[in-house]
Parts: sequence; structure tokens; C-alpha cells
Amino acid sequence: MGALLISVIYQDGTASEVSNDVLDVLIATGRIKRFKRADGWVEVTADRTQLRNYQQQKDYAGPERRAPWPKKQRSD
Repeated sequence: MGALLISVIYQDGTASEVSNDVLDVLIATGRIKRFKRADGWVEVTADRTQLRNYQQQKDYAGPERRAPWPKKQRSD
């Protein structure tokens, strides 16, 4: 069974479907305007969408192996 894909609309208006992990990166870098949940579309900037913050979880005591979050893309 394949991964569940989430519909997204990029800043340039194009549409795509991405995995949940890719969605987090797209939100963090400011590359999407909205994404679709079961109950409707979420406007990323208007709704101040929160990312899952893995780096604040205290359950894991091993070494940190995850890459840092990418820098937010500047819109000049």
C-alpha cells in the first residue's frame, strides 16, 4: 500500500500531491499557499499552520540524526 498523498497548491498556483514529510518541508520553507485536509483547505499563511516539531520531543535519548529544518525562502 502506497503512502497517503496530500493535495497542495504552490505559491505560483500550480497543484501537486506530496507525502506528509514533504508537506512539512514545503510549509517550513514557505513554498505552498495551501494544502487540503479531510475537512477542507488550510491557508498556510492565514492559519499560521504549525509544523510537527520533532526536535522538541523528549522521548528519544539517542544521538540526533535528523537534518536541520531548511531556511525559510525569502520573498523579495
